[in-house]
Amino acid sequence: MENKNSLNFFAQMAENNPNEKSVKITASSDFSDKDAAFLLNFVNKNSEILDLASGTGLIINKIFNYVKHITAIEAFPEFTGFIELSDKITIVNEDISLFLTPKKFDFITMFGVSQYFNEAEISNIYEKYFLMLKTDGKLIIKNQFGINEDVLISGYSEELKVDYYSEYRHIDKEVKILEKIGFTNVDVIDIYPPECNRWGNTHFYAIVADTSMQKLV
Repeated sequence: MENKNSLNFFAQMAENNPNEKSVKITASSDFSDKDAAFLLNFVNKNSEILDLASGTGLIINKIFNYVKHITAIEAFPEFTGFIELSDKITIVNEDISLFLTPKKFDFITMFGVSQYFNEAEISNIYEKYFLMLKTDGKLIIKNQFGINEDVLISGYSEELKVDYYSEYRHIDKEVKILEKIGFTNVDVIDIYPPECNRWGNTHFYAIVADTSMQKLV
């Protein structure tokens, strides 16, 4: 699996008159209220956030009034048309693999993104965005991860009626990838109640990782 496979999936979705919840893949998987509530435990009115693969803004639309500014990176303008128009939100329609900026952020958020990159690709993404965090910055990830092993979905989905690609890496592997790059205090949090986890071999977790100790050395 490569990210280009997943990008093709979302490109087809973008071309097919999407609605605000199209990016959630299935109607039952919109947990953005819980995601927003989780993020509000960390951010404050002075926080500057870089949100990667923002989709239709289901999360950032709920938190932008509580922070200083959000830069939303999303490849497809068909999705970002649903993001609130505000001086507190800057939208950049670009692939997160290509986006570059000299600006540093307090938080970088990646919700439902990591599974669409293979192990080599996500290592490059984490390494790239590590450099865009301030000295005391945090990377906050929410994703499904494998419980006992990596779980790879590649090919036609009977449920979705389309080719679908995801790599749900084992949660311990994801933590090790982050630590190898230089993130510290990598905390794994069981973000949702049990009923939100549909499958027996994967589980939703949030990961909160710091840069502070590494960058002060």
